[in-house]
Amino acid sequence: MKCRIDDGRSACRRCSRTGVQCIFVPRANAASWNLDLAVLASSELRINSEAQQHINNAVLRRLKRLEDHLGLADIDELFLAGACHTSSGPENEPVEDPALKTLSFSIQALKACCSSSTNPEIWADSLVLRLWSMFHETMLGLHFLPSKQTFSSPTPVMLAAMLYCSSLRGAAVDSALAPDYFSVLCNAIAQLCIPSSDIGLHPSDPKAAEEWGFQTVLGIILAALLREGMSKETGVWISIAYRLILEHCPPNMEASSLEWQRLLSGLQIVDLEHASIHLSCPVIPIVAPFPGLRMNPQDQIYRLSRMMHTGLTHFTGRGLPTIWSGVSGEVTANTDSSHSFSGVDAAVIRDWARQLDDWLVEFGARTDEPEAERKLAFRQYVLHRVLVLSIYLPARGSDLLSDTTPKEQHELLLSARAAVKLQLVDESIWANFDLVIITWAALIVIQGVEGGVGEPDDLENVTAHLLKLRQVPGHNFNIHGNLATRLEQRVQALHTPVMGGATTVETDSDFDPTWFIFNQTSLQSGLDMLSYNGQTWA
Repeated sequence: MKCRIDDGRSACRRCSRTGVQCIFVPRANAASWNLDLAVLASSELRINSEAQQHINNAVLRRLKRLEDHLGLADIDELFLAGACHTSSGPENEPVEDPALKTLSFSIQALKACCSSSTNPEIWADSLVLRLWSMFHETMLGLHFLPSKQTFSSPTPVMLAAMLYCSSLRGAAVDSALAPDYFSVLCNAIAQLCIPSSDIGLHPSDPKAAEEWGFQTVLGIILAALLREGMSKETGVWISIAYRLILEHCPPNMEASSLEWQRLLSGLQIVDLEHASIHLSCPVIPIVAPFPGLRMNPQDQIYRLSRMMHTGLTHFTGRGLPTIWSGVSGEVTANTDSSHSFSGVDAAVIRDWARQLDDWLVEFGARTDEPEAERKLAFRQYVLHRVLVLSIYLPARGSDLLSDTTPKEQHELLLSARAAVKLQLVDESIWANFDLVIITWAALIVIQGVEGGVGEPDDLENVTAHLLKLRQVPGHNFNIHGNLATRLEQRVQALHTPVMGGATTVETDSDFDPTWFIFNQTSLQSGLDMLSYNGQTWA
């Protein structure tokens, strides 16, 4: 008779009756005992696995805190998820937007170079795609690249510039992320100077390398246009872009080649505008080293660039107050520099003014050109006229920030009034250079009002310009907010010299014509040439 152990007993019935120890375990019951042992082992393994997973997560969290403390780049969360969890099958993989695949390399390169303090929300797929699409839909045309440019696979620097531009000019929810995108953009441009960096690595194929160079330079130009005035490091960016042009522009360009000549022209414009605001020496030479990059000497942009390059180079390094220092309020007064104003200086500045007058006659009076082109030419004339006078008067010893308006500043005051009115009738003004010069002109107009030589609509025009600056969202970070804050402070501190808010209109005896350097009919003839949609300048 075989031993059989019942449920709840420790021995079989026979051994229990005889009082002996039961040492026989029936073979038929072995399966159930092994099954119980297997369940117990499986439970222990599951508990150990959960404990190990908890330990792994704790280690990763501690590693993340160490990385943040040391300023290291974030570990890709998707990579961590893939290392800790195995995929259950291709049916569980997320469906990726086809457009996102073309941006993936640039996105990963930018994420790797950005600071750990950067907001991770800026890399959300939906946000990146929306800002990328918004750039192509809403970006205003560049005058040196009139044909619309599209970028399905932008380089890292180009993508960073696109995201920063769209966020800066987007809605309030987008502009709140502009500082993070700007940080990414700065890091991307800096990576171009680091050997073997992913962002600075260009393709080995010559055609692909040319496209990479073109896009990267265009991204730097776009970044410089958005940061003119606000970032003095723009000059360093321009130097990097110029070097990239010399490296990637093909020596023998064909009809199928990229628009390198226009690209260099755009970079030169940014260079001259940056040098004008900060009164520094231009970086880009006026004559390109490659024949294929040289512009027609009679080209409108080339003619304007040449006279600016000559004038700025001559007056750089004199210690004169800059337009940006006046706009930002970094200086309060100008020291007398009349002793250093030589006959050569007078000849250079008067030749600059004469060439600018001739330029307006040649390019602003063409009846065969569309009115928009003539408006653009007149706008450039007025803004550069303010620039030239802002260099000439301090160089000759006139203090532009004096408590009273000297008689020799009459020509500057007329030019400043015209510049402020430009913003009222020309909706296409958006560039930093234009806004900086117009705001500087508004400060000069306020100075004239306070000095007793204002006109009845001066403050009204200045206030209209201030309201336009305040209309731009995210103004606490972009140049609109900086300019608006400075102008608002000056308006609030204004003390009109006549009771009741009226101002005194200047007469012929209130200015000194011996200081004039421009043709006195040029400004009025330019106003008469353009209707500006029927609006009057009087």
